[in-house]
Amino acid sequence: MAFRLFSKVNKTANLIFTDYAIRFVEMKQTSPMIVQQYEERILPSGLIEKGSIIDYEGLLEIVENCVTDWKIKNRPVRFNVQDDYITVRTETLTEDLEDDEIESYLFLQIGKTIHLPFEDPVFDSVVVGEKDGKKEVLLIAAPEEEVRQYQNLLEDAKLKPIAADIDALCLYRLFTLKNLTNPKEHEMVLHIKKRTLTASIYNDHQLAFMKPIFFGEKETVDGQISEGAFLEDALNECQNVVNFYENSLHKGQVHIEKIFISGEHERRTFIEDYIEKSFEMKIIKQDEMVVKDKDGRAVPEIYHPAVGLGLKEV
Repeated sequence: MAFRLFSKVNKTANLIFTDYAIRFVEMKQTSPMIVQQYEERILPSGLIEKGSIIDYEGLLEIVENCVTDWKIKNRPVRFNVQDDYITVRTETLTEDLEDDEIESYLFLQIGKTIHLPFEDPVFDSVVVGEKDGKKEVLLIAAPEEEVRQYQNLLEDAKLKPIAADIDALCLYRLFTLKNLTNPKEHEMVLHIKKRTLTASIYNDHQLAFMKPIFFGEKETVDGQISEGAFLEDALNECQNVVNFYENSLHKGQVHIEKIFISGEHERRTFIEDYIEKSFEMKIIKQDEMVVKDKDGRAVPEIYHPAVGLGLKEV
């Protein structure tokens, strides 16, 4: 998704921001695809928090160093909008509209009949079906101020931002390229980061639902942090997402058949074991999602969102 902010160009670099790292992937668009280069720069705490830039000048200095070290000055770049403040919802259109009229209609209705948890959004939309003869549209929105901050940051670092996307869609795009997805099924992607777990659900190759879940911390009776306890809460909430999607949204008429587990966490094995025991669905793990670089080596999984971003058509 492009958030309607950027013009179309061809060759690009791909940058993924998290609260604790910047990751870069350069790709060669061949069949099969080839990852030419991948790099990472660890960020000190306090620069980005829950996806929002806190220290602009400090982050800019690091991005400028990355641009120099990775030799990408003046290149067009795609970047991610972090899941923390993304809103995804399905809207039923009350008007009989042609597809090319929907964007303008949504723009006028946001803040009137469509209420979002922030003002001045940028958004993308796609028609996902009909209900009672009325079109249903998936609306994906983010605060324009947050997206603009990253756009300005990249421009100040002598890059040319051309498109923004969300990690969840980047990952699903990669899994689809690897022929791991099925448009006839309802499928879930769990994207694990150090302090968040994002659950996103897809059907007919369209994002249908998404929710970021933030990890907390629990203390035991002796005051120690309980290893795994805060993860259990997050994973239980993920189970609630499954129940809500299957039973509340779809009245028990659908079932999530498959779950992809991707990301990074020191308790990754615990997470996978918990899901296998608790979720009645097929589990797709890391060894089924291998991406190779130009030398035939497996690209570390932490770069998969950037690879999926590189597959995006602007």
